[in-house]
Amino acid sequence: MVYIISVLRFVAPIAALIILSTCIISLFRNRPRVHKLAKLVNENDGEISEITHWETSIGKSKANDIVLPFATVGRFHAVIAKKRKDWVVTDTSARTIGVLVNGEKINGSRVIENEDIITIGNIPMKFICDEAMSSSTKKEIRNKVQNSGIAYGVLVDIKTRRPVYLKKQDVLIGRGNDADIQIMSQTVSSHHARIYQTTKGWAIADLDSHNGTKLNGRYINEPQLIFDEDMLTFGDKVFIFYEK
Repeated sequence: MVYIISVLRFVAPIAALIILSTCIISLFRNRPRVHKLAKLVNENDGEISEITHWETSIGKSKANDIVLPFATVGRFHAVIAKKRKDWVVTDTSARTIGVLVNGEKINGSRVIENEDIITIGNIPMKFICDEAMSSSTKKEIRNKVQNSGIAYGVLVDIKTRRPVYLKKQDVLIGRGNDADIQIMSQTVSSHHARIYQTTKGWAIADLDSHNGTKLNGRYINEPQLIFDEDMLTFGDKVFIFYEK
């Protein structure tokens, strides 16, 4: 018995240390991705304000997420938020100067897109988010994509507007030579993601890629169904998905 107790006194701390180390490694490995959703660039001085929340308040008060300490800016002047598939700016000020989008004063809320100029007070700020695109723009792009009789669907690169057709019902996406859709970017893993058909429709799954896969701006941790006009992001490459 004395021998067993002596052994346990030696083994127990080691076992506890192993368990603690495993928990710490697991915590860091599985911690949520902290990512920048978008940014605002002050057109006057080039200062960048990162947007890291799905709803971001802007104003002169220090209680805001983005503080603009200028006389023409209201205490709580505007809110930029992600609403389903769209980014929206809302005028929450009591000032007559309000909020302008591309030089036009908004009444209430307005859908915003990548590189729109949002003027708050008299501060023009460029909104930067590759995944911000209105439904009307998506429909316009779709109308320009030629129909392909042998494709099940299509991905359109939002930068180049180049269509990539899904010619199989299970498509591997990545940088590797064996990928069905090869994306030559260092931010894309060799086997990055799959797009495949299920009994409920099309789905996307991340293949434990280094930089992750996003659906409509949100990282996915498990397979998700995708629908017409969804935005898919692989590394730093953004595509619009269109069903046939």
